[in-house]
Amino acid sequence: MRKIASMLLAAACAASVVVLPAEAAPAKGVQAEQVDRPNVRPSNWLKRLRRATAKFKDPRVAEKHGYIRSDNCWEFPYTLPRGERLGAMGYHYVNERLVNDPKIQLLRPEILVYVPDGKGGRELGAVEYFRIDRDQRIATSDDRPKLLGHEFQGPMGPHENGMPIHYDLHIWIFKENPKGMFEQWNPAVRCPAHATHSAHA
Repeated sequence: MRKIASMLLAAACAASVVVLPAEAAPAKGVQAEQVDRPNVRPSNWLKRLRRATAKFKDPRVAEKHGYIRSDNCWEFPYTLPRGERLGAMGYHYVNERLVNDPKIQLLRPEILVYVPDGKGGRELGAVEYFRIDRDQRIATSDDRPKLLGHEFQGPMGPHENGMPIHYDLHIWIFKENPKGMFEQWNPAVRCPAHATHSAHA
């Protein structure tokens, strides 16, 4: 997620809204990011999201659309009490233009998450939505966004030098996550031994 600091700091205090597809749109007069929609049928929004991002299954296409390649594979460095892995995320490709846009749009995720395909390549596993924390204080969360009835995780500190305090939300739309589609870490994902692993915790 390199270069993310410079592309985000300018938007840190900007007002943001969440844009949902038509079938998930909020009632008139209600702000989208405040709407809890746990009953929105997955068959609707999930199909549309997969269709909108299917072209990015090829990482080269994603790069042509402004997603910046990363060779840093994110894997949780610690285990739970019984040795269970939380898992990994994979490689984050960040779109600077979308991150700088204050809107959160379901069909235009700020980040694409690629996972190792077991053959030396990468395949699209998840999409990620990213929001800078307004006051840059981990202790407050009055601006926590919500999408499709799911609250964003955070606020969380930087994962690397220069990154602002932020919220994020993962949706594993192409790679099954045994813990759930909206979980941050996927225990079914492992970074290759030769990859640069993040110590993100």
